[in-house]
Amino acid sequence: MKRKTLLILFISSFMGITIPTLKSYPDGAPSDGRTGSPGDGGKTCATSGCHSGTAQSVTGILSSNIPVEGYTPGSTYTITVTVDQSGNKGFIVSPQKTDGALVGSLTAGTGNQRVGGKYITHTQPISNASATWSFTWTAPAAGTGSVDFYGAFANNRTLVRKSKYTVSEKIANGINSNESITSLKMFPNPSVNQDLSLSFEMKKVGKVQIELIDITGKSVVELYNGVNAAGTFTEKFKIPTLNNGLFFLRIQVAEDVLTRKLLVQQ
Repeated sequence: MKRKTLLILFISSFMGITIPTLKSYPDGAPSDGRTGSPGDGGKTCATSGCHSGTAQSVTGILSSNIPVEGYTPGSTYTITVTVDQSGNKGFIVSPQKTDGALVGSLTAGTGNQRVGGKYITHTQPISNASATWSFTWTAPAAGTGSVDFYGAFANNRTLVRKSKYTVSEKIANGINSNESITSLKMFPNPSVNQDLSLSFEMKKVGKVQIELIDITGKSVVELYNGVNAAGTFTEKFKIPTLNNGLFFLRIQVAEDVLTRKLLVQQ
């Protein structure tokens, strides 16, 4: 039996036939969905058995050139995936509703491919210290609102991460047009890498998301995520150490978004 198995392997190799079960790193994630999204049942590439361990939730892996005020419906943007650590790296990403439906449309770039109709994944793993892939996303129709990009990322055989990257829709009347937020106050501004006090009035109950964004539109840190009643919102946030420069504080209540500049100075 052993000789027969070795003979089959030899013949398969000679004829250029690959045996999937022997392939350590597949040319892209499975098309059945492993982004960790609700629509994918929370599955990641650690679920399949190809990678071990539990997927860690992180931020900063996904970024884009979408402006801080949000995407313009029908416009096309570049989405970038950056994965570090040693080992062969790969990814799978999809912008989805909670039911798993694709939001907008996707076009693969260099070194990646579209699979399963709604996923972008690598074509070959990359072993560089930092691996980067880019693809394009065409934003959906007006009125869609915020869009969540879900992704799972293999840093190596034993380290898997997952992330959610949220982009908002640009409000037609400008980034300060809203129906839910009034009387915004934030200080100190300029900031000197210290606590940031924030207060505003909420006209209605809703989910509140507050994050700090750099000038490229990349989220630096999520400061708050929760549901609040109508009335005065007051919080003091610990701002991480940042380089000098311009940042943006993005506040979203339900579907309304308010963005304010924050200048950081040492």
